[in-house]
Parts: sequence; C-alpha cells; structure tokens
Amino acid sequence: MSAGTVVVPIRPGSDGDATHQPDHSTHTLVDPPTLYLEKIASLWMESRGEALPGVRYMLDKLPAGYTLYQKPRIGTPKHIDKWLFGHPTHKYFDSPNRFFPHFKHLMENGGDNIGCICTVCQTKGGGRIPSIATGSIAKQKGRSKPLRPDADATRVDDEGTPDVYRNLIDKLKRTGSVDEPIKETMSLDWRAERKLLPAMLAKISNQPAWVPRMAEIVLFVKKIGPGEEICRDNKSGEYKIYNHKMQNYTGFPRWEAGVIGQPAAEAVSIEDLVVETGKEFQVNYSGFRVEPLPNPNDSNKTLSKQYKYVPLHHTRPFVFWREFLNHIPEDEWHPTIKHAFTVMSSFSLLDKYKFKGTWPSASISCRGIFIGSELILIGDVVRLVPTSENSPCIDVLQISAIKLMLSNIDRANDNDYDEGHPYNSAVHISGKGFTLDPSHSASGGRLTANNGTESHFPNSMDGYEKWYPRHDLTKEMVIPFNRILGRCFEAEAMILWFPQTQSHESGNNLAPDLNEGLSGIYQARKYSSQHDKRISDGKRWFWGDSRTDALDLETLNGQEVGRHDTNRDPNKWRKLIKIIEGFANAEEKIALKRSTLEQRPLRGYLASNILVQNAFQNIDSEIEDVATTRESSAVPRKRSHRVATSNESEGAQFVGDDEADEFVDGLIEENSFPGAAQREDDGDVGMADGGQKRPRAVVVID
Repeated sequence: MSAGTVVVPIRPGSDGDATHQPDHSTHTLVDPPTLYLEKIASLWMESRGEALPGVRYMLDKLPAGYTLYQKPRIGTPKHIDKWLFGHPTHKYFDSPNRFFPHFKHLMENGGDNIGCICTVCQTKGGGRIPSIATGSIAKQKGRSKPLRPDADATRVDDEGTPDVYRNLIDKLKRTGSVDEPIKETMSLDWRAERKLLPAMLAKISNQPAWVPRMAEIVLFVKKIGPGEEICRDNKSGEYKIYNHKMQNYTGFPRWEAGVIGQPAAEAVSIEDLVVETGKEFQVNYSGFRVEPLPNPNDSNKTLSKQYKYVPLHHTRPFVFWREFLNHIPEDEWHPTIKHAFTVMSSFSLLDKYKFKGTWPSASISCRGIFIGSELILIGDVVRLVPTSENSPCIDVLQISAIKLMLSNIDRANDNDYDEGHPYNSAVHISGKGFTLDPSHSASGGRLTANNGTESHFPNSMDGYEKWYPRHDLTKEMVIPFNRILGRCFEAEAMILWFPQTQSHESGNNLAPDLNEGLSGIYQARKYSSQHDKRISDGKRWFWGDSRTDALDLETLNGQEVGRHDTNRDPNKWRKLIKIIEGFANAEEKIALKRSTLEQRPLRGYLASNILVQNAFQNIDSEIEDVATTRESSAVPRKRSHRVATSNESEGAQFVGDDEADEFVDGLIEENSFPGAAQREDDGDVGMADGGQKRPRAVVVID
C-alpha cells in the first residue's frame, strides 16, 4: 500500500456465506483482494461525495464471508479470471463494478440484502435466502402453510415491504389480465388504516363541501376579538374586520396559510362560516387545529409546531386567497402565504384500492386525490378550469372515479424505478359533467328537479344559475386531474363568503359566482411551477408519494411523519405481522418478544401498540410449528413519482357506463393515514360549563 493511500473502514454486517467457495484444485485464493479493495473503496467514496482528487482509497477488508478467487482461462492460460464468492445464493460476482451495488446496499442496510438491485440479487433465486433452521416448510394441523400473506410478492420498497403495485404489474405481464383489489398485508401502515379510515372518510363524504378536511390548506386568522367578524366593505370591496360594538371596520385580518391537523369534533353549522355561534365545548374541541405551513424549500419545519385551535369562521378555503388578500400589500403578507403558493402545483393520490389491466395497459383506482390545497373525493362536485385561460369557469363534474392510468408498460425497462425507461402514467378523473352554458350542453335542455332528471342533480349544485347536462348522462366525462379548480361549494356558503355576488342573469337574485378563486389558482400554480425546487425544469407538477410528502411536512398533529419519523421500524413490524398471521416459527417469536420488551414502544401511535399486543398474545399462546419463508430480493424503493407534466389533453373524453367503475360507497385511505393521536389542549383553555374533556382519536396523514 502506497503512502498516499487512505484506508476506508467498512461498516459491520454482511450476508456473506463463507462456505461458498470454488473447487480449490482449479481456483486459487487471491489474498489480499487488492483489485476489489481499491475499486470498491473508490466507488464508495465517490457515491458518498467524500472522494478527494488525487487520493487513492482502499477498503480495510471485504464484508465477512466474501473471498476472491482466480483461475487461468482455458485456452489462454496467461489470462487470469477473477471471481468474488460468498453471495448467499452461491452465485459469484465477476467484477468490482457488478459487486459495488451489492456492497453499497449491505453498508446502508446493516448487512441485510433484502431489496438489493445488484445483478446477482435480481436473477432468479437471488437475494435473501432462509437459514437452515427456518427455511423448510413445516406442517401445521395437517395442512401446508402458505409461504406468506403476499404470495405474489417478488419486489419490495425501500423499507423492505412488498411493493404491491410493481408486483401487480409483473403479474399482469405474466398473465395478460388482472382485476383484483389492492392489499398490502405486510404493511403496518396499510393495516392500521383499515381500522381508522372507513368511518372517517365516510363522514367526510357526508359532510357539506364547505367543511375543511384533514390535511387541507386553508387561510386562517389566529385571533379575532369578541363581537368582531370578517366582512366585506361594500365601499371598497375589501375584506376587513368589523367591530359590531364600534360599528366600524378596525383593520385587515392577519391571514396565514395552514394545514388542517384536526377537524372540529363538535358539529358545525352553516352560520359558523362567518360568525361565532354557541358551542358546548371550548375551541380545543369545537374548533379546527391549524398548523402554519412551513416552506417546502427549507429544512426548517418549526412553523408546524406553532399550531392554533380556531373556530370555523376564522378560516377560508385557500382557493379564495386572492379575493381575501387582494387589497393587502404583498410585502405585508404572512410568509406562509408564499409557502402555500409553492405547493399549489403538487398532488398525491389517496387510497389506491383496485388494480385492473390488460397487458400492456392498466389502471389503479383511487378513493381520492389531493390537488394543491384541497382533498377531492369520489362523489364530490368540482369546478373545472376552462380550456382557455381567458374563458370563465362554466363547467362542473360530479366525480365517480379517480384513476392512475398506466400505458405502454411493455416498453418500460424492468428497472424503471431508477434510470430505466418508465411506463407512461397519467391521472384521469371521470364523472358526470354539467355546464352553465346551454351552447355547451349535449341536449340544450335545462336540468331541473321538475323535468324528470332530478336523480342526476347533485345537491351541492342547487342554488346556482341554470344547469345543463354537459353530455349524454348515460356516458361519463373524463378529464386530466389538472383541470380541477377545486370543490364546488354549496351556494349558501358562497353567498356568506361573498355576499354581494349578483346573478349574471338577474341583479335581483343572489347567486354564487363559479369564477371565484379562478384567477388566484392560475397565479398560484404558476408560482409553484417556478419556485418549488422539487419540480425539475420542463415539468409543471410535483407528484408526492403521500400528502405529507407533497407538502414536505416533518410533523403533523404532533406526530413525526414520513421519512422524518425516527421511530419507524418496518422490519420489526413485518415480523410482528408474521406472528399475528401465523407465519413465524418459535425461535422468531421468542427472539422478537425479548428484543421488543427491552426497547421502547415501536411508535407513539395506537396501531403499533395494538399490533405488538396482538403479536405477544400469539407468542404467549401455545407455539405451534409453522412455516417461514425467505423474503425475496427486489427493486429497492417505491416508484418515485416526484414530478409530472401537464401534457395530458386539456379536453374531455366521454365513455359509456360499462367502461366506468361503479360509484364507490366506502371511502378508505391507503398509505396516508398511519395512526392516531389524542387531541391536545390549546394552552390552558378548559372545557365550557365545567364539562370534562373527552379524548378522541384523530388520524395523521403520512
């Protein structure tokens, strides 16, 4: 070793099998394995961004169990071939470049090879293999146990959990046709969601559209004095704080942008939109927890901790930011307003519940989608952005399906998660369309409750001007997701927020203006595309894996979320799930219980504690001889939908009922709501009338 060589120590942990060696009569050991020590060290330092120019590096050793052997090539004995042995599948590496991805994965995962993308692990039979003690299939009660809940799983994500979406695509390629529900039985997040979400999202779907929803962005004011409300000054058109005692305007509200962390536990009424109404409980129970939105381009997320419980009339939908801030100088805006602008061109899908396809195309049906500031669910009526920026908003859509469309899958590289060519994807929204413009109507006939078509008339559209069917209502209208402006709020709510809006048809009748918020959305989305650093050049949208990813939140509702959650331990969770499902052997059960009891709880939310309790009940019961299996290797991380273009057709398509999914009754969210927390007090505020505070479960979108 030269004097200018730096020795790089490797990290502990290895999957190496020291018994994997060639025939010693034909192969000779290479010791030290300088070729690999130097090349791997150089590649590793470069990948870590720590390599210095002109410096040579050398590993202090290879991972345990790996040895280098050489053999003269037959026919040309002067040419010496070298192979690295030790992979648990008893396959060898033929070059340092091929070994490096495997080495790097071992170093970053404590010696565990599950999820490794090296060429050896990706070949049939590669990756993690069972030990002799646990690898055989045992009998239980006279029946063979299945290998594991996700029997078709061959790929995993970055946490080692089976990647159900990629596995379904692989299954589609093998079988030609797939139509089945999406289940992630080895994911604790998914299993926890089954406990919490059906009732919660069913409740949301039954609420008026004007009620703020979990994880939505709203405008809010932290403080409004007694006898004050936010009103429109008819003389100036400005929205100010009006003091009823003084009978005068006292100034402008101090608007901020924040995320709904908890909805109100006490029922709200339409009057709550603009004034304080009597409540049984104090604001920490009757109000909404709103957390100021931190800058997605900054690692400092402390703003989220400055939450406030506020009554409903302190909030407004963020889609109307321009209307409420229009007369306030921009340099006086709270910083969170620009933070919200930055994420307005972001979206994330909610609860992917069914996979259906015929090779080489498929669709993934979803219960909802977050677009910018709002959560849109199946059943909602949404306003549509005009196809021309200079045109007014005249169309709405009652959503019946939200789908991620996958096409040209046959042209995609098998390793499309990284540098390989990906399959094409687009998010389409379908449903029944209605318009205010009779010239855009399919029939030209007015849609009213007394002409026999009332079953097609959504309640949230009542109170607007004349509606006409946008198309033959036996078919459905299909649009790209970026055509959605936001929810169509009930007329009564719009009139309370914008009381001076007059009907275009008659100045004598008050009617909501469908254009409210349109110009603000144009401006905010343009700002987002230009300032969100996660949107690469030439792209217009950021595609988040979850809502907290789309908003780049570190905490929500007091819980660490996403990659910021230091207590996440998916590997241990999967072991607990295997115990609950009866797929673990006696040694695994005892070892897991011992290690868990010696540590703090897996995570501070309810689902984890329930999982541990259930698993321990299984361990403490009579331990039967059950089957275990190896966890197969796979592509190492979830498909990263980081950016998406808006190059989908701006027009709409129309499909027949037989081509559309049936309207979804239940509403469940997958991969976004991992757990529950208890509602916190807002300072020292107590319950009204001396009542006791009732704890309630709330969800955290992750």
